[in-house]
Amino acid sequence: MNESIKLSKCLMSHYLMFFVIDIKHIENKFEKLMRISQSHLGIVIDGDCENWTSVINQETDKKYFYETYHWLVTSTSENVTDDLSLLKLNINSDMHLVTLDSFNETDEAYTIYDVYNPASEHGGELKMFNIGFYKETVGYVMTNFENKYWRRRDMTGTHFKSAIVVPVLNQSLKDYLASDENRQIDSQHRFQAVTVQHCKQMYNFSLKMQRTDSWGYIQDNGRFDGLVSLLERRLIDFGSSPLLFKLDRMPFVDYGYGNWILKSFFIYQKPKVTASSYEIFLRPLETNVWLLIILTVCVILILMKIVFSSEMILLPDKKVRVEETNFSFLVLFAMGAFCQQGAACSPFFFSSRILAFFVFLFSILIYQFYSASIVSYLLLDPPRTIFNLKDLTESQLKIGVEDILIDRNYFVQTTDPDAIELFEVKIKNSNNNSGFYSPTEGLELVRQGGFAFHVETSTAYPIIEETFSNQEICELEQVQMYRTQPMHTNLQKNSPFREMMNYCMFKQLETGNIDRLRKHWDARQPTCIEGAKKQEFNVSFKEFSCGPVALGLGVLLGVICLSIEYLIHNKHKILQSLKRAWHFKYKKTTYPFVN
Repeated sequence: MNESIKLSKCLMSHYLMFFVIDIKHIENKFEKLMRISQSHLGIVIDGDCENWTSVINQETDKKYFYETYHWLVTSTSENVTDDLSLLKLNINSDMHLVTLDSFNETDEAYTIYDVYNPASEHGGELKMFNIGFYKETVGYVMTNFENKYWRRRDMTGTHFKSAIVVPVLNQSLKDYLASDENRQIDSQHRFQAVTVQHCKQMYNFSLKMQRTDSWGYIQDNGRFDGLVSLLERRLIDFGSSPLLFKLDRMPFVDYGYGNWILKSFFIYQKPKVTASSYEIFLRPLETNVWLLIILTVCVILILMKIVFSSEMILLPDKKVRVEETNFSFLVLFAMGAFCQQGAACSPFFFSSRILAFFVFLFSILIYQFYSASIVSYLLLDPPRTIFNLKDLTESQLKIGVEDILIDRNYFVQTTDPDAIELFEVKIKNSNNNSGFYSPTEGLELVRQGGFAFHVETSTAYPIIEETFSNQEICELEQVQMYRTQPMHTNLQKNSPFREMMNYCMFKQLETGNIDRLRKHWDARQPTCIEGAKKQEFNVSFKEFSCGPVALGLGVLLGVICLSIEYLIHNKHKILQSLKRAWHFKYKKTTYPFVN
């Protein structure tokens, strides 16, 4: 009792909450007390109590030996290690053993050991490390400052089971994982398997690998298949394929560090923007500029009418023709100036010549700017018109998706209205009745043009580099359907090995191994060599059609005007012919040799 009072005073002096339990009368209270809502809980146990390990094993779950539970066992018994070996400890346990140092006769000292088992349910054995000592004169002295998982990295051949997702396999799994050929196939799985192999070497455990054909999606019976199913049923300890973070998997899977970055895009060749012909010819100038030009031409016509009429009146000896002062002739004069065709007459007044000079100057400036704008439109790369899924749906491109479970499941579960519309309009009713293609087939359609294909970049980029020309690579554009996101290391729910695997992954990240493996397994984006890019452009009939249409309208208008002019100039002959015909029809006259 006195010891309990002293301990209580000591803990209260440090403002710590505590409770004291007699292990002989623990009954069902221990489990309830272990569930108190504290972020960290320290448990001090007298290891000299009788059958204390059997009580703990019976009353506690192995999760109470996780990182947030800090155990301190005090004992003077020489058989304490035999008792500790009965506990359900794992590599993540935080348990220290305090024993009296029997070799120190001058000063009472206590030796502190770090106690753990690499994996009590996987054939592991109890391990103890001396990490410091305690003396009343100097207090607690720590002699080992290594990270817990680095200090415990030798798991002495503990046996683990794992699984990797490989939908199609034509050789032994061991040979497939050892090979670097065709890295664009199953890149993420083979990458993750390599990182797990590094952890295997670091921790010195053995690993039995098996294959599954799915990451894990809910089936019609409400249960998961694939990798998630194996983790849920505890048939494997952790996965060697990365998993996307999904809420429906959370109750059955623990997630670790996200090694692999999943990047997927719709890849397509930039569609050529073929505007209507009239838009091309009206594009260089804005509406207000066109109106200003028309107004300026009207003013020029009025001034030319005044000047040329004055020449005809003031210079009768120069024989200025009356036709040259008509508005129709002046319009033709102005059109000739704008089309760089010169003038059909020669003005005599200096004022008229000055006016004509500035008409030609104004015309050539407008002509040069206008024609240069049209040529630049044909030469420059067309502007980008597709920025999101909505634009892709409204485009003329056909759509396809890589035939993998991630993308198939995305269209089943997504609530994005643009993605749903894209699937219903473009993918569901596509040529192959499903809209899903193999990477090689889909990218070949992209190369031919007029097709957008959604595919993982790690799969697509190597194929593009091998099969696309530099010109075709330069024409490629990308649109994202879902965000770039990490794919995580995955383990059983409440697995004691999560932090162990996280430490291994962070260690690889710190040493640069993760970055090296990403560059090896995740392909870089193909580079467009601008210097080798060909400047090709073709003018389609749609763009050229304005010229023939204008010519046709001009011919039609000319024929109509010719007909009207013919009727006007020959109206007397036409009227006389009509009268004779009328007279012949209604006047009853007998002509010889007719009957």
